[in-house]
Amino acid sequence: MSKDWLPTTRTLILAMCRNWIAYMTEALRTAWGIPAAQFTELSALFGNAEALLQKAMDDAERTHVITVECQGAFTALKEKMRFFWDRYFKMPPLTEGDWAALGFRKKDPHPTPAPAPEGVPSASFSYTGAPHVLTAHLSPLAGTLELNPESDYGYAVYLGVMPPGGATLEQAASDKHYLMKPPADGKPLGHYRFTRRRKEKILFDSEDAGMTAYICCRYENQKGDVGQWGPVASAVIP
Repeated sequence: MSKDWLPTTRTLILAMCRNWIAYMTEALRTAWGIPAAQFTELSALFGNAEALLQKAMDDAERTHVITVECQGAFTALKEKMRFFWDRYFKMPPLTEGDWAALGFRKKDPHPTPAPAPEGVPSASFSYTGAPHVLTAHLSPLAGTLELNPESDYGYAVYLGVMPPGGATLEQAASDKHYLMKPPADGKPLGHYRFTRRRKEKILFDSEDAGMTAYICCRYENQKGDVGQWGPVASAVIP
């Protein structure tokens, strides 16, 4: 099973956790040895993260405090979800059917060949009017092949942030991987997300305000095969 089973976006993390909570009936929790207190804590962390994300994406309610609280809520939720995986989900009596229902996928020993993605996508930013938020717009690059809506392809989106004048060595080596210079393609962009949507709000940290955000994308299929890089776009983070 892939080690990076936890989704990369907050909305998908919530969707997975919501599914866990709905699937884990009292009978299953008893069979799997999950204490009631642990399930209650997971449910509470989910509810808190969901509520704070709604506030963080609402222009009328969004504040610096809400942004920080939202980040902390998702950190706590992800830690609890990883705890559930390590403590309760990795071993019997869970079956392959349980794993599938919980949103996990075991590696296919007989993978079906899938063609590499064709075409080149483009990405751009627009402003939402909210602080620290940009909207990413994804679409096929003009003059290239359209993405086949029946194929299992989506957008592999890469993001990066550059302080004015470029990052220091310390900033570049940090967890945020600040950029030292403008990127020529998506390779230097250290933050990845996968989506099939053509428009997504991107929430940046408050300390990134005034820095330049860069975005670049390429098509990716269900096997992880990727296509050509699209052009790089940028915007100043409000």
